[in-house]
Amino acid sequence: MGSTKQVAPLQIQQEVKSPAQALILGTDAKGGSTVLPLLGVESRVSVDSMWVRTGGGPAVGGSSPVALITSPNPEGAVRVGIYEEVAGSLGPQWRAGVWLASFVSATVINKDLTDFKFTAEAGGHVDGASASALMTAGYLASMIGAKVDPAATMTGIINPDGTIGPVGGIPQKFLGSIEKGKKRLGYPIGMRHATDANSGARVDLVALAKEHGAEAVEVADVYAAVELLTGKQLPRPVPVDESKMALEDEVQKALDEKYTLWFQRLSEEWTRLIELNNAGRLPQGLLQLAAIAQAEGQAAEKLKNQGLSASAYHRIVRAWVYAAGATATSDILELAQAGDLIGARAKLHEFQGLAITTDASLRKIAEMKPATMGGHLQMLSAFQTAIGGWGFHTFSGEFLATQTAAVFAELEKLPRPALAERAVGDTIVAATAPTVLAIARAVASSAMSLESIDIEGQRSINYLCSLPNVKRLATSFQSAAGSNLAYFDSLIVAEVAKAFNVPPDQAKIRFAGYEPDYLVALMAGSVGGMGGLPDQLKKEWGENTIAWGLFTLAASELSFFRTSMLISKWYSLGVQNDPITGRPTSVQHEKAFFNMLTFAEVRARENARAALVATGEIPVQARLRYQQAKVLREGDLTDKLAALEGYWAASVYAQTAVMLARNPK
Repeated sequence: MGSTKQVAPLQIQQEVKSPAQALILGTDAKGGSTVLPLLGVESRVSVDSMWVRTGGGPAVGGSSPVALITSPNPEGAVRVGIYEEVAGSLGPQWRAGVWLASFVSATVINKDLTDFKFTAEAGGHVDGASASALMTAGYLASMIGAKVDPAATMTGIINPDGTIGPVGGIPQKFLGSIEKGKKRLGYPIGMRHATDANSGARVDLVALAKEHGAEAVEVADVYAAVELLTGKQLPRPVPVDESKMALEDEVQKALDEKYTLWFQRLSEEWTRLIELNNAGRLPQGLLQLAAIAQAEGQAAEKLKNQGLSASAYHRIVRAWVYAAGATATSDILELAQAGDLIGARAKLHEFQGLAITTDASLRKIAEMKPATMGGHLQMLSAFQTAIGGWGFHTFSGEFLATQTAAVFAELEKLPRPALAERAVGDTIVAATAPTVLAIARAVASSAMSLESIDIEGQRSINYLCSLPNVKRLATSFQSAAGSNLAYFDSLIVAEVAKAFNVPPDQAKIRFAGYEPDYLVALMAGSVGGMGGLPDQLKKEWGENTIAWGLFTLAASELSFFRTSMLISKWYSLGVQNDPITGRPTSVQHEKAFFNMLTFAEVRARENARAALVATGEIPVQARLRYQQAKVLREGDLTDKLAALEGYWAASVYAQTAVMLARNPK
């Protein structure tokens, strides 16, 4: 589809802005790009969304029509409309699926969410995000003017890089859709054998479809989804060779220097942990933290000796976080069990004071004056790491420390001898460790944000950023992140509220203390309208400065990315976590997960090609995340999930470079 042409770096703005065409970058290995014709007018398609209904009897499946409409949006503001027959009939998860579909369908053709108006219309009572991949392909069909085959439909959740993740209830969805005349049924790659919602048996979807006169088609990504629905093949970037994702020698050297500093910090904490353990003063909860620190430290050293500097650096920092968390919690525990509750509180306050560096880090990053594309991405990356640290610092001070104080208030009612009991010690650790770990993460993130300025320096072509473009990008990511958060809250946090019989706001705090990704997503998604430090920074820097623009873009992009990862882990993949450490122990859809890893890796290199054509370089941030993911992919489940996150992050940085290149000054 379309014609091929050559474009120069940072010279794509004319080709990408026209409402009647899109520019798909890097569609051949020599740097050529494809001009993809778009309708450029309002266009409507109809797709049939699969669903499964459980409760009140056997699970049943079916499909319902959804009308998807796209049109050019000259206003330059986010316009996503959802129409329903009855108020509240389209649930928050389904609505979030519409937002995801809108966002990904635009970015996959190098457009911004604000370039189009997106509308979805559906009848009946529907919820769940398993139609998001279908709607993404439907929106793209609408944009290119392709007819949707009425005999085709599919199920699956769309991921931020355009890959498709697993969902449940597929056998019932297939049977219900076949009854309505569907002949070609798409399912997420790796899910050929799915669980029957009624019998619990494993069902071969290919055999099931064939038995009923239909065809089951494995669908890996949005490109395959468009082909399934329309028979058309969207042009896609050619992945760069893995060698193009390597890091420069100066980046490796900077990583090694920072590694040495963190190794020294870890050694100090480790010496203290050994002393405490030998004295028998580490309860079970702290022994677990110490074990994680030890495992991370050993893995870091092994990677360092293999010359894998990017992964070694991040693992040594993680080792320090758990080691520092264990030693600080132990210090607080020792004072409390000795009857010195005032001293224990003071020790916690002292440790929390270390995280005050997050404020200074943000202000230091704002002093950067980027004049190249690499410099803008470097500033964006540093902001994201610092915002994560600020989130941990703020949350530990405003929420977690308050909960810890409430526990200490109860301890004051106990006689002094009772404080030394083992059960009381376990209570103190359970109350204190989450706060201390959040503080340690804040300290580490603050330091890493400034270290990234040294690590991620990259020589690149001159570039001045368009502030209105940055604001539009920030608005797009913020809208998508807000929808993701609402979806996740309805899916998981609402269940926490029920389980603990607490209001939704308290459930958010409780869950954020358990899941760091949710904490960061929650805090980052709120910076634009928050008081406190964000409001101070807006006034100090000025709302119409590149510093504030990149700060808000970094925050909204970070929130979108973290919420996407949360949805994948908690909903799509069905990850189970250890209740104490929070570390993953199993994944429900294992085969699908491994396929997601494979295709996410390829998508990272495809997006790297697009960035290379658009800007003349592959962002060092994308290559760093790719190299980390490449190593993590060979590890345990925790590492493999981090690898998926790394590949997605590599794609996001490459896509961000393309979007920034759309509107240089």
